[in-house]
Amino acid sequence: MVDFKETMVRKDTEVLTSRMVDESTVVAIYGVASLFGFMKTSELVHDVESAVRGRLLVFFPGEHENNTYRFLDDREGWNYLAVPIKADEGVMKT
Repeated sequence: MVDFKETMVRKDTEVLTSRMVDESTVVAIYGVASLFGFMKTSELVHDVESAVRGRLLVFFPGEHENNTYRFLDDREGWNYLAVPIKADEGVMKT
C-alpha cells in the first residue's frame, strides 16, 4: 500500500522538477485544507523544498496571527520564509 504522504510529496516534486519549471517560475499549491487529518502543510513544504527552483506559493486557508499560521485552531509550525498575502492588503481604508 502506498503511503498518502509519500504520494503527495512525489506528485508535488514531479511538478516542481518538470521541464516547464525554472528559476523564474512560481508554482502554486492550493487545496491544502484537504490534507487536514492526513498530514501537516508544513510537512509537505519541508519535504518538497529541495525541489523548488523558483518560488513556491501555498494558498493556506486559515488565520495568520503573530507570525503563526492556524487552520481550524491547529498550529502550523512553519513561518521562517512565509509571507502572508492578506485579503485586505493594499486596500485603502476610509
